[in-house]
Amino acid sequence: MKALICSDSHQRLDYFQQVMELEEPEVVIFAGDHSTDAFDMSLVFREIPFAIVKGNTDYDDFDTRETKIFDLFGKKVLLTHGHLFNVKTTLKELEKKARYENVDICIFGHTHKEFLEEKNGIIFVNPGALQDKKYVMYYGGKRFEQKILK
Repeated sequence: MKALICSDSHQRLDYFQQVMELEEPEVVIFAGDHSTDAFDMSLVFREIPFAIVKGNTDYDDFDTRETKIFDLFGKKVLLTHGHLFNVKTTLKELEKKARYENVDICIFGHTHKEFLEEKNGIIFVNPGALQDKKYVMYYGGKRFEQKILK
């Protein structure tokens, strides 16, 4: 099983589609900012499930939640864009939320900077910005790999 983790596409549907075709993910996790891009891709790749949250630039998205908790490959995941937890300044608020929800993995975006670190048994993942060709692949619930689209 392969999951594509991405965020902050900012209308770069061309990059989004290239990554989808290159990686052939079985699941897509989108951590906000231009949630409409993820919805558009979900229409093109209908057979692939998408987990989507909205970010701080998703002004017209009134239906998508800002946080989501779900199971992925047997791991409990917290997905959020990160702006509500001040991730540009500190991860303390996000860490507190992740501990409170008792998750294994916390996925966020917003900073446009890739981040992959385990803290107190929780893996924190920021794929960087898809607009900058950055994303993460998660393989079978075992391994994360940060990537840059060529």
